Amino acid sequence: MEIKGLLFFLGSLLRWPVQNLKEFLLFHLYILGVYAVTFSVKLFSINAANFIFTLGVLAPLLRAIYRGLPLDCLNYQSAIDRELSAL
Repeated sequence: MEIKGLLFFLGSLLRWPVQNLKEFLLFHLYILGVYAVTFSVKLFSINAANFIFTLGVLAPLLRAIYRGLPLDCLNYQSAIDRELSAL
């Protein structure tokens, strides 16, 4: 049962770019932006590069929690049910 769930979520990741291209591209632009800011801060030899990178990585998670991330987001069965209801 566990490997089926893993394969199901991998399939969801493969369907994501096709189903929501704008969100997919924004996500990757954000990642590139975080790396660019971190690289430029490190290039100017400011010691806060690691801190800025950590904030950049954690910011989307903190924003999702602030906007009302469901408490059962890591529950396997509820995630499968939510995915199936979206189809």
